[in-house]
Amino acid sequence: MKKSILTITTFLVLISCSSGFISCADKKNQTSTNTNQFRGNFGQSVIITDDGSTTNYVDTTTASATGYVKDDLYENFEADGTVYITLNGTSANVTKTDGSISESDIKISNTENSAEDEAAKGLEIQYKGKLKLKYVLSGTYTGTVFIKNKSAEAAVVLNGVNIISADGAGPVLRFSSEKRTFIVVPAGTTNTLTDTRELNQSNTMYDDKKGSVYSKGTLIFTGESSTTTGGTLNIVNTGYKHAVYTKDYVRIADLTLNITVQGETGRDCIRALNAVIIDGGNINLVANGTIQDDESNGIRVDGEDADDDDMTVEYTTGAGFIIINSGNINIKTVAKGITAHWKSAKSVIGDSSYTETANNSILCKSLLKNTTATTPDPYVEINGGTINITTTGEPYEGQTDNDPSCSPEGIEAKANLTINAGTITLNTTDDSINAGGNVTINGGAIYAYSQKNDGIDANGSNGITINGGVVVAIALSMPECAFDCDEKPFTVNGGTVIGLGTDMFTAPTSGKQTTLVLSSSSVGSANSTMAVVDKKGNPVFVYTLPASTGSIVILSSPQLKTDTEYSIKTGVTIKDTTATRFHNLYTTLPKISGGTSSLTGINTTSSNTIYTDSNTGSGFGNFGGRGGPGGPGGFDGNFPEGMTPPDGMTPPDGFDRQPPEGFDGKFPEGMQPPEGFNGRGNGQRPQGGRPNKN
Repeated sequence: MKKSILTITTFLVLISCSSGFISCADKKNQTSTNTNQFRGNFGQSVIITDDGSTTNYVDTTTASATGYVKDDLYENFEADGTVYITLNGTSANVTKTDGSISESDIKISNTENSAEDEAAKGLEIQYKGKLKLKYVLSGTYTGTVFIKNKSAEAAVVLNGVNIISADGAGPVLRFSSEKRTFIVVPAGTTNTLTDTRELNQSNTMYDDKKGSVYSKGTLIFTGESSTTTGGTLNIVNTGYKHAVYTKDYVRIADLTLNITVQGETGRDCIRALNAVIIDGGNINLVANGTIQDDESNGIRVDGEDADDDDMTVEYTTGAGFIIINSGNINIKTVAKGITAHWKSAKSVIGDSSYTETANNSILCKSLLKNTTATTPDPYVEINGGTINITTTGEPYEGQTDNDPSCSPEGIEAKANLTINAGTITLNTTDDSINAGGNVTINGGAIYAYSQKNDGIDANGSNGITINGGVVVAIALSMPECAFDCDEKPFTVNGGTVIGLGTDMFTAPTSGKQTTLVLSSSSVGSANSTMAVVDKKGNPVFVYTLPASTGSIVILSSPQLKTDTEYSIKTGVTIKDTTATRFHNLYTTLPKISGGTSSLTGINTTSSNTIYTDSNTGSGFGNFGGRGGPGGPGGFDGNFPEGMTPPDGMTPPDGFDRQPPEGFDGKFPEGMQPPEGFNGRGNGQRPQGGRPNKN
């Protein structure tokens, strides 16, 4: 949900507290540490107890892997020669070579930091030829290890290494190749790369080497075989920029990769220019950086990289995306978990001050060969795997694109976001899923719980489409909702779906599958179990409510048929302990007993697949919803008796709690109320009101 606020919108949200629309006793203003920022979300976080411990359902949906490049498989890398290098604390030596390479072809030298950044403090391993080499490293070293060869592909095998970049030396591992570099971790080995640089450290190499592991070309983290999981690689960044950075793309498969950004001055675990593709492995990312406007992300793809020094911008036409095909992925971050981050409003592509330099990435040549895009396409596609993401930061956002902001979303795409398969659990402070384009769910199991914002938020013209899978979306903080796509379509064609939210909900549009929109009063109390039953009392939908339920429940299931009558039973008892459930949503229907009928006569037709409880509003509105506020006329800028502004609330510059100049209680041009709006609210959003964020 977008938090850029016009003064009139702020004014109307404030006065809505006096009309019962927002329970002001429960809602506090959320502000950033920058006093010039003003958030439009007045809801305090709503924390529920379901943390996934009740889950015994795992998605078995299969989807074809995409982003495939044959040459990115390490099995297909054919080295022309192998160099074996032993690290000895502060030095190194070649112990053996084989193939078409000899010891004299490799130059190893100790280097010091230089102003021209031709070298960092550490070890430089230089090869000037064009053969494909395999470097096998073992032992310990203090300083940067720089594999220097601009034009050749290479594989760097970490055979039990421990490398520490100390005293501001530079990246732990640095690669100058503009082509592929494989970082290979053999099974049974444990390797640790530690970058002790910190932001503003006087002797740190301040340059464009933005990662503890840094490369100009592609980085592929892998085991030795796609049939066997490799060993363990630990990357530790104590507080200087990113743990992994490449000006091309990152691919990960078949190893255990643990990345930690320890310090508050650190940034992202993985940042890439063109793409990130995950094909498998065990990936654990923790990022603790809290710098304002640059809080830590787990995985971020920028889509472009502007270099202020030579006024060039590097980008790959059509790139800027993230694909997850498989793997076990655990992410805990301050800001976003996964983000295809490129944003046109902040792009320098097309700026006459810059000379565009196309990146001739192998990914671009192979995967995006036929693209006609002239700017990056920052989409996210998930085709499998197990993904667990927790974000912890306090959301804040300024009034323009140039203001500081922090959006601790789970998975974000600035373009479209598609989920085809996978078991995904998101526990976030901002939107759990957010797309600047459309959200499409074809399969998988998705738990999207946001403490302070929307569960699933789409901004594209096609909104949210659910064609299959299991979806649990929860957003209980007013004025957020489980599914948010404003006036764009919210279509359910398949899948087992439950959404818990507030009166500010996006009403479903007619899809191929029956969907029910219910008041929380119809489904029962917190921590109890509700069921939709047919005329014979057989359950067709069962869900155990969490510790807080919100006010609106949206549910759908293939078991719900049109032209069939159903009723709601609350407080039922589960008699079948073998039934599977995903975050309390039963994926196999259990036997039930007891309960109280709360709503009867539920029926839909093939031409109208949406049933709406009469106790709900008819849809998601800026000032509406069930029992919305009265009109703004006559408000004198004072809060109602007994109500005070939330602690720490900082209004925008010039706001004095008075209506905007010239405001007479009527809606401004471009923000007209819907037909029939009479000040009491009918659940519809006025035109121009409450846009999503993108």
